[in-house]
Amino acid sequence: MRDAMIRDGADPEQATAQVWLIDKQGLLTRDMTDLRDFQQPYARDRDEAEDWARRDGAISLLETVRRVKPTILLGTSTMHGAFTREVVEAMSEGTERPIIFPISNPTSRIEAMPADVIAWSRGKALVATGIPVPSVEYDGVTHQIGQANNALLYPGLGLGTIVSGASQVTAGMLLAAAQAVADQVDPSGPGASLLPPVDNLRESSAITATAVVKAALKDGVATSKPIDIAEAVRRAMWQPVYTDGAAA
Repeated sequence: MRDAMIRDGADPEQATAQVWLIDKQGLLTRDMTDLRDFQQPYARDRDEAEDWARRDGAISLLETVRRVKPTILLGTSTMHGAFTREVVEAMSEGTERPIIFPISNPTSRIEAMPADVIAWSRGKALVATGIPVPSVEYDGVTHQIGQANNALLYPGLGLGTIVSGASQVTAGMLLAAAQAVADQVDPSGPGASLLPPVDNLRESSAITATAVVKAALKDGVATSKPIDIAEAVRRAMWQPVYTDGAAA
């Protein structure tokens, strides 16, 4: 997400500052002694939240949402119910169309069920989950809930890496894969899904792989440079077809 913001014009420091991390110890601040290496760049100066409400010394998710007014809430906590009604309502007050992704799985670990998120946000939230869930009806609109499953991205990323003979997987290739997945749907309509369906994975992966090959070429890590990228991707895909008389 930081890299995507940088791609779209933010400088690295600005992009990093727009991410607020909440872990089991609450909002992460630089004075904490148990931060992991990947958390440290996103920890906040304690002075930024000096007058914020604390419980047992910790700044909660709800307090952070109320103060920061974020536009995106991404849940990877594996804590069922972490996105409470109060949290979703605070998100909805701070932004017109809050993006709320409770993507922990299985269902027993999800931060909030989509039906609740949509109801608590009065139909405003844009929702995707890490589990397959049925559509949600609210106020006459059918909300299609996309499944934010890594199966939508990784097959195409791997295929594109193979076809391009990439010497490494770059941030640009990852961004291209994510953008290719997102571009396969039009999320502008009422209740539209934010992601393509998992059951159309082969076609989706081919589109993603094509974007990854182009990114590998752009980043200078491709060792193979096919003239027709889409055809090269198609030819590299395994086809589950057997000739007559083939032994199993």
